[in-house]
Amino acid sequence: MQRRERGFTLIELITVMILVGIISVTLFSRLGSVNSANIQAGRDDLIAALFFAQQTAMARSNIQLVLSTNSVSVTENGTPIKVHAQGYPLALPSGVTVTPMTLSYDKLGRTTAATIALSATGGLSASITLEASGYAH
Repeated sequence: MQRRERGFTLIELITVMILVGIISVTLFSRLGSVNSANIQAGRDDLIAALFFAQQTAMARSNIQLVLSTNSVSVTENGTPIKVHAQGYPLALPSGVTVTPMTLSYDKLGRTTAATIALSATGGLSASITLEASGYAH
Protein backbone atom coordinates (compact mmCIF):
# COMPACT_ATOMS: atom_id res chain seq x y z
CA MET A 1 0.00 0.00 0.00
CA GLN A 2 1.47 3.27 -1.10
CA ARG A 3 1.16 6.42 0.84
CA ARG A 4 0.30 9.54 -1.09
CA GLU A 5 1.72 12.76 0.23
CA ARG A 6 -0.46 15.77 0.00
CA GLY A 7 0.77 19.25 -0.88
CA PHE A 8 0.48 22.06 -3.38
CA THR A 9 1.28 21.67 -7.03
CA LEU A 10 3.73 23.96 -8.77
CA ILE A 11 0.89 25.62 -10.68
CA GLU A 12 -0.98 26.43 -7.46
CA LEU A 13 2.14 27.98 -5.92
CA ILE A 14 2.86 30.12 -8.99
CA THR A 15 -0.78 31.29 -9.13
CA VAL A 16 -0.70 32.39 -5.49
CA MET A 17 2.60 34.23 -5.99
CA ILE A 18 1.20 36.11 -9.01
CA LEU A 19 -1.95 37.11 -7.08
CA VAL A 20 0.08 38.33 -4.11
CA GLY A 21 2.27 40.37 -6.48
CA ILE A 22 -0.72 42.01 -8.14
CA ILE A 23 -2.33 42.86 -4.80
CA SER A 24 0.89 44.34 -3.39
CA VAL A 25 1.50 46.53 -6.47
CA THR A 26 -2.07 47.82 -6.26
CA LEU A 27 -1.81 48.64 -2.56
CA PHE A 28 1.60 50.33 -2.75
CA SER A 29 0.53 52.51 -5.67
CA ARG A 30 -2.41 53.79 -3.60
CA LEU A 31 -0.29 54.65 -0.58
CA GLY A 32 1.53 57.44 -2.41
CA SER A 33 5.16 58.17 -2.94
CA VAL A 34 7.84 58.94 -0.39
CA ASN A 35 7.82 62.55 -1.62
CA SER A 36 4.16 62.97 -0.65
CA ALA A 37 4.97 61.75 2.86
CA ASN A 38 7.88 64.22 3.03
CA ILE A 39 5.74 67.18 1.99
CA GLN A 40 3.02 66.22 4.46
CA ALA A 41 5.63 65.96 7.23
CA GLY A 42 7.04 69.36 6.22
CA ARG A 43 3.56 70.89 6.29
CA ASP A 44 2.91 69.42 9.74
CA ASP A 45 6.26 70.68 11.08
CA LEU A 46 5.54 74.15 9.73
CA ILE A 47 2.03 74.29 11.22
CA ALA A 48 3.46 73.18 14.59
CA ALA A 49 6.09 75.95 14.39
CA LEU A 50 3.40 78.53 13.53
CA PHE A 51 1.32 77.44 16.51
CA PHE A 52 4.39 77.46 18.79
CA ALA A 53 5.34 80.97 17.63
CA GLN A 54 1.81 82.25 18.23
CA GLN A 55 1.61 80.73 21.73
CA THR A 56 5.09 81.96 22.65
CA ALA A 57 4.29 85.50 21.41
CA MET A 58 1.41 85.71 23.87
CA ALA A 59 3.85 85.08 26.73
CA ARG A 60 6.99 86.85 25.48
CA SER A 61 7.96 89.82 23.29
CA ASN A 62 9.69 90.14 19.90
CA ILE A 63 8.80 86.68 18.57
CA GLN A 64 9.37 85.95 14.89
CA LEU A 65 8.98 82.92 12.68
CA VAL A 66 11.78 82.82 10.08
CA LEU A 67 11.41 80.61 7.01
CA SER A 68 14.44 79.90 4.88
CA THR A 69 14.43 77.66 1.82
CA ASN A 70 14.70 74.38 3.75
CA SER A 71 14.27 75.25 7.45
CA VAL A 72 11.97 77.00 9.90
CA SER A 73 12.99 78.85 13.05
CA VAL A 74 11.16 80.57 15.89
CA THR A 75 13.24 83.40 17.33
CA GLU A 76 13.08 85.77 20.27
CA ASN A 77 14.99 89.01 19.69
CA GLY A 78 16.69 87.32 16.72
CA THR A 79 17.93 84.32 18.74
CA PRO A 80 16.46 80.85 17.97
CA ILE A 81 14.40 79.46 20.85
CA LYS A 82 15.54 76.13 22.33
CA VAL A 83 12.58 73.93 23.26
CA HIS A 84 14.47 70.63 23.52
CA ALA A 85 17.88 69.21 22.72
CA GLN A 86 17.64 70.03 19.01
CA GLY A 87 15.47 73.15 19.13
CA TYR A 88 15.17 75.62 16.29
CA PRO A 89 16.04 76.03 13.46
CA LEU A 90 14.26 72.89 12.36
CA ALA A 91 15.28 71.38 9.02
CA LEU A 92 12.42 70.44 6.72
CA PRO A 93 12.32 66.86 5.39
CA SER A 94 14.60 65.95 2.49
CA GLY A 95 13.53 67.41 -0.84
CA VAL A 96 11.01 69.86 0.66
CA THR A 97 11.44 73.60 0.16
CA VAL A 98 9.42 76.58 1.35
CA THR A 99 9.07 80.20 0.26
CA PRO A 100 11.45 82.26 2.45
CA MET A 101 9.78 84.89 4.65
CA THR A 102 9.78 86.36 8.17
CA LEU A 103 6.61 86.74 10.23
CA SER A 104 6.46 88.89 13.37
CA TYR A 105 3.91 88.26 16.13
CA ASP A 106 2.37 90.74 18.59
CA LYS A 107 1.35 90.08 22.21
CA LEU A 108 -2.08 88.85 21.09
CA GLY A 109 -0.56 86.24 18.76
CA ARG A 110 -1.50 88.17 15.62
CA THR A 111 0.70 88.35 12.54
CA THR A 112 0.52 89.29 8.87
CA ALA A 113 -1.85 87.21 6.75
CA ALA A 114 0.11 85.09 4.28
CA THR A 115 0.07 81.99 2.14
CA ILE A 116 3.08 79.74 2.63
CA ALA A 117 3.92 77.49 -0.31
CA LEU A 118 5.81 74.20 0.12
CA SER A 119 7.13 72.18 -2.80
CA ALA A 120 8.87 68.84 -3.13
CA THR A 121 10.75 66.97 -5.79
CA GLY A 122 8.44 65.30 -8.26
CA GLY A 123 6.20 68.35 -8.64
CA LEU A 124 4.29 67.89 -5.40
CA SER A 125 3.18 70.98 -3.50
CA ALA A 126 1.18 72.09 -0.49
CA SER A 127 0.14 75.44 0.91
CA ILE A 128 -0.67 76.79 4.34
CA THR A 129 -2.97 79.77 4.78
CA LEU A 130 -2.06 81.97 7.72
CA GLU A 131 -4.80 84.33 8.89
CA ALA A 132 -4.00 87.73 10.42
CA SER A 133 -5.30 86.37 13.74
CA GLY A 134 -2.44 83.81 13.70
CA TYR A 135 -4.67 80.85 12.82
CA ALA A 136 -2.99 78.51 10.32
CA HIS A 137 -4.76 75.96 8.11
